[in-house]
Amino acid sequence: MEWLEEVDIFLCLRRMEFQKNIFLLSVLWKKPNKLYMNKKVFQGLGLFVLLCMTALTASAQWSLGIKGGWDYTSITRSNAGRIDETYSPLSGYDVGIQARYGFTDWFALRADLSVMRRSHRMDRHLDYLDSLYTEHHNLYLMLPVLADFSFGGEHFRGHAMLGGYIGYWLQDHIKGKTYWMTDYCMYYNPFDEKRPFTLEDRRFNAGLVGGLGLSYLINEHWGLNLDALYYYDLVSHRRSSPHLRDPRYLNTLSITFGASYIF
Repeated sequence: MEWLEEVDIFLCLRRMEFQKNIFLLSVLWKKPNKLYMNKKVFQGLGLFVLLCMTALTASAQWSLGIKGGWDYTSITRSNAGRIDETYSPLSGYDVGIQARYGFTDWFALRADLSVMRRSHRMDRHLDYLDSLYTEHHNLYLMLPVLADFSFGGEHFRGHAMLGGYIGYWLQDHIKGKTYWMTDYCMYYNPFDEKRPFTLEDRRFNAGLVGGLGLSYLINEHWGLNLDALYYYDLVSHRRSSPHLRDPRYLNTLSITFGASYIF
């Protein structure tokens, strides 16, 4: 009766294979319905996002303009420098373009692209020498992005702005007076030149920016603005060496006047 046992095993295997096929068919039957439901859900979410964007852009407003003004820069340095060196701030300029996208009457995003001269001065005080100094006139390309919160009336409005910025060090022009000595004499040597960058210089810059502003809407398409922004470096423009950590950060107050066209 071995052949009966073999037939029984064969029928059992075929029955298991048939049940497996029935299960797969049921899964395939239900899957399109599930995909259809998922498609409906995604379509609904997409429609909801589109309606939200339409509601925001219905009151959105673009403006593009120019700005220019004055800045005042100081330097923050560690105690690793010479004890006979003192640092003082110098003035510079800030010119560029400004773009603003207003989502609502009180909130907008603003981005500027400007060229800033961020300058400072170093004086050396020695017992036997006087009037030794170096002025650094650093030229930076700056890109601040700010959240702009506004308040006030229809024409005059105040602004509170906060955000971050990235920058790139374009040039360092130095001027000042140093000295050189021979066996018998000492000479003062003035200089005024462009300093070449070295491996110790970090030309990429980033930090925080914030400030206050005042705007005036002349008519439907033209507006004026006066801003005071403070730039606070988070990245040192001097690289640290294995033997010396001497970070140096620039801090700049910029006051600019601008005019914008409102689309």
